[in-house]
Amino acid sequence: KRDDLLRLAETGHVKFRHGRFEEAEQIFQGLTILDHRNAYFHAMMGAVHQKRGRPVEAIMEYTTALKINERDVASLVNRGEVYLRHKNYRKAAEDFRNAILVDQSGVNLWANRARSLVIAIKRSMEADRGSVRRR
Repeated sequence: KRDDLLRLAETGHVKFRHGRFEEAEQIFQGLTILDHRNAYFHAMMGAVHQKRGRPVEAIMEYTTALKINERDVASLVNRGEVYLRHKNYRKAAEDFRNAILVDQSGVNLWANRARSLVIAIKRSMEADRGSVRRR
């Protein structure tokens, strides 16, 4: 049974990578029901919601994944990106900081992405301040 779930998850991930988000969503929806304690299934559901423009649902799924596995760097970074896109800089920075803390050696690609997104937060905040001053 576990092997079947993993095979199904692999299929869902392939669909996701190829932009077939609706099919990936159906697969991961089922997987989160069959194994609601699997952080990866929730993280992938979050990624599907994020790609389909549903930020609230994405944040909820990433948060669920992080409750199951608080060291899930990908979920921290992805949730942080959703926050960043919606100008919630404090929460974005918090997620990126936590991702970086999990990988202090700098080998995890997701944590390295968080490092570069911290710079994006600074630039966005400066741009926001600049547009306020120009008004």
